[in-house]
Amino acid sequence: MGDNLFWFYSAALLIVAALFVLVPLWRFHRRGGADAAQRERTNLLIFQERLAELEAEREAGTMEEENFIALRLELERSLLADVDATATQPTAQARTSWLSPSRLLPLLMVLLTIPTSLVLYQQWGYHEELELADLFERTQRAETPEESRDLIFALGDLVEEHSDNGWLWYFMAQNLIKIGQFPEVPMFLERAAGLIEQPQDKAMILGQQAFIEYLIAGQQLTDSVEGLIDEAQLLDANQYLVMQILATEAQKQDDYQGAITYWRRMLQQVPTGPEADALREAIVMAQATLADSGADSDGAVRGPVINVAVSLAEGVELPAETRVFVSALDVNGRGQPLAAQLLTVADLPTTVTLSDRDAVGAFNLSSAESVYVVATASVSGTANVQSGDRQGRSEDFAPGEGSTDIQLVIADLVP
Repeated sequence: MGDNLFWFYSAALLIVAALFVLVPLWRFHRRGGADAAQRERTNLLIFQERLAELEAEREAGTMEEENFIALRLELERSLLADVDATATQPTAQARTSWLSPSRLLPLLMVLLTIPTSLVLYQQWGYHEELELADLFERTQRAETPEESRDLIFALGDLVEEHSDNGWLWYFMAQNLIKIGQFPEVPMFLERAAGLIEQPQDKAMILGQQAFIEYLIAGQQLTDSVEGLIDEAQLLDANQYLVMQILATEAQKQDDYQGAITYWRRMLQQVPTGPEADALREAIVMAQATLADSGADSDGAVRGPVINVAVSLAEGVELPAETRVFVSALDVNGRGQPLAAQLLTVADLPTTVTLSDRDAVGAFNLSSAESVYVVATASVSGTANVQSGDRQGRSEDFAPGEGSTDIQLVIADLVP
């Protein structure tokens, strides 16, 4: 539908552009005929006035009859000559005017507008984006396996032509999911994630790949799934499907408080509806299980608590929308944050609290013997530390059952 409207408006604009050229040429052509008629009327009027003067002179006796006849014949010949010239001029103009450069060039430009526009559009236009939007809509609307299979065949041809377009691989994966071809899906999602650079989109695709692989493995947290979770959470600590995996794992290990934490974070991302109701029901059931076991379920923070006062160093200027990642990491760990909070420069200075509730992976603060806290102002908008970022880092310390106060000033430039 959108593609049809595009071509309709393009044709309308081409017609309007052509009218800007053709209407003046047509008016100029008509004006030539009108000028010829005006010249004929003017010549006839002059002839009548001059003939009246000659007749007046003859009647007054100042001109002889022979002279009058001779002058009248000369006047008539002159009128006939003017009429002939006027009659032949439009014909000659009509034969040559459309071939003259002043008219031929505009006409050629009008005729070349359509092919030139098509060539330029193919070169610089957004036809691929329109095609992607159409494929996205068709993928979203597909309700039967037959529709999804048709899309898979259409996407297969496009993938061969544009193998560097990550979204084509992603749409292929979505249609494979709809027809139940799960074993083939991770490969397409992996290709999509490798080609798409926007952090939020990449995190979404990595989360989906982790979730599919998690299901294929019989809901087992394999090394591949853990690696995908780590990669996704470096881009988006609250990636929805990743939190769903972690909530399931926490529930399997009877860590109901951890599961409740993930479900609450998921609940913040979904609108009111069946999915939100299901999350609330899961939270209520987990709280009931905790109550039956005698555990605390009042939402109070248990375990280590780190209060981090974060500020920007004097003289350091960053855009207000720059993302700031505040993370607690295990000194002896693999670099995956144990807990994290996301801010922006506009929020600074402020104090954030890190606890087991802010876990972003399978491990939390209580699992570490020694940790350190880092605040990173990311110029790229991702948790991956890159050259040009600004950081503040604490000394190593052992998190206790109580609270620890840390002050971080974001100043150091990452080389």
